[in-house]
Amino acid sequence: MFPAEKPLQQKLNERKEQNVLRELITVSGLVDFCSNDYLGFARSPELKRRIEDFLQKNDFPIGSTGSRLISGNTEFAEQLEKEIAEFHQAEAGLIFNSGYDANVGIFSSVPQKGDTIIYDELVHASIHDGIRLSKVQSFPFRHNDLNHLEERLKITSGVIYIAVESVYSMDGDFSPLIEIAEL
Repeated sequence: MFPAEKPLQQKLNERKEQNVLRELITVSGLVDFCSNDYLGFARSPELKRRIEDFLQKNDFPIGSTGSRLISGNTEFAEQLEKEIAEFHQAEAGLIFNSGYDANVGIFSSVPQKGDTIIYDELVHASIHDGIRLSKVQSFPFRHNDLNHLEERLKITSGVIYIAVESVYSMDGDFSPLIEIAEL
């Protein structure tokens, strides 16, 4: 037995006794009310078929081979970013490996010294991580509370970033985006 095994096993046993030990399960044939797959893409036979067709027609690596900066950049990634930019009528697009990477990457690098991030207290943990890495001034505001957000706006400096989610995955509610933009 390695040194850390005994205390870990003890913790697992305690969780079992308290009926709070979680176990992984596989779910099939049920309506999914608990994932982030709001549009049903993860189980879409049509989308799966279209992806398979696309992969058959296009010749590009199916792995990154490394970071894009070193050796993992592809024409496909650049074209996808161009199409994303055109769709959003933006100067450029940028793809990330995941939503987590996007949030950490953006919030840790875009805000600069002297800027402020004001964030809804229920934003995703990845946004909290990015804010923490940014080392800029930051303030939470009560969930979807426009009055509290407005109070926070009065005590800020520099460029102000407001971090909210359009849909909060844990509660399933929405941010009042139009009202926030009007502030």
